[in-house]
Amino acid sequence: MSLVVRFGKRHKKKLIFSAFLVGGSYAFIKYSINRIKKSLFLSPEDSKLVKKEYLKSKKYDHYLAIKKTSDDAILSIIESIQEEIDHHLSSSEYLEQLKLKPANKLELWERIKILAVSKCLASIYSLVILSILIKIELNIVGGYLFKQIVSNSSIINDSKSINLSAKLQQKFLQNIEKFSKDGIKKLCLNIKPIVEQVFENINLKENIGTEYLNEKIDLVVQLFEAQNDDFVTEYLNFGYSISKGCLESEYCLIDESNPVIDHVEENILSDLNNETLDLILCEDFKQTFRSMFDAIKNDLLNNLSSLMLAQILQKESSQKITISLPFAKLLPILNQIKVPINKNVVIDNIKLNIFSANIYEAFSYVPDGNFDHDSLDGLDVNMLLKGLIQ
Repeated sequence: MSLVVRFGKRHKKKLIFSAFLVGGSYAFIKYSINRIKKSLFLSPEDSKLVKKEYLKSKKYDHYLAIKKTSDDAILSIIESIQEEIDHHLSSSEYLEQLKLKPANKLELWERIKILAVSKCLASIYSLVILSILIKIELNIVGGYLFKQIVSNSSIINDSKSINLSAKLQQKFLQNIEKFSKDGIKKLCLNIKPIVEQVFENINLKENIGTEYLNEKIDLVVQLFEAQNDDFVTEYLNFGYSISKGCLESEYCLIDESNPVIDHVEENILSDLNNETLDLILCEDFKQTFRSMFDAIKNDLLNNLSSLMLAQILQKESSQKITISLPFAKLLPILNQIKVPINKNVVIDNIKLNIFSANIYEAFSYVPDGNFDHDSLDGLDVNMLLKGLIQ
């Protein structure tokens, strides 16, 4: 015992210093561990912030996937639209008759003239309507699916989340197929007499430029759309007469004779159709429609002007050239030209993309009050942040 006392007296200062060193180190390590623990677990406020950023990132990725799907769908149907219109406004029969040099060849050329112009306008209308319809329906479905996904993963609490089965989605998207058949057929039949009314007095020998042709096309558009304030709905309606006085429940794009799984899905399908028609009747739709129509029409006229110029340059070398051709020489070009010339004019349209994004945002919106903040307790924040920046 005396040895220990004497050792303590001899090394008193060293022992006191060592005690402070060990105690201080322990306190520092303890403090550091507590700080690390706090950094690994989120406060309720931080949890909410990270939750929002996480959902925002996932929603953006999901929207881009929906956009690519809808863009691919639009590009894939362009050829089938043209084939459907060629079927209803075909001039092949008259062209074959002309090969026989009949006495009524002037009458046949007049018919070809009406069909060629009708085909161009029907192609523009069909492509614009079908493109916007695809964007509307896929973004409605995409919005609901995003809410369904995050609801199923317990990220949000949403008792009103709609479950869209694969069969229900398919039936809703049948509206697109129905327009591509019945709607385009009706559109072709309706636009032809108006084209005839505007173009019948234009002589086949008359020189036609794109500016004059544009004026006549605009007149056809004005007369065609004046038949009904919401003329687009006429071509999306199968089995119902859509008018301003109809009840909302009568706005149905899909025939009720098609059975659905049960009464609940029937009601959901009806709601989806009503939401689609609400969007078709809104001002944003009209602005998007006009923007796309004008862009595709201008693309057509610009290409037509280039083809006319190439044909003129083959015969003339004058420095001053008027870009116009006799209508008879313009008809073969009009009859063979495909709409759109530049496919990016459709899918890159700014108003179409803004309209689509707004629809997706509206139908995928999750109110702040529905966030389940407890679902992020103990979350590996580093992994989450790594996922956000990839």
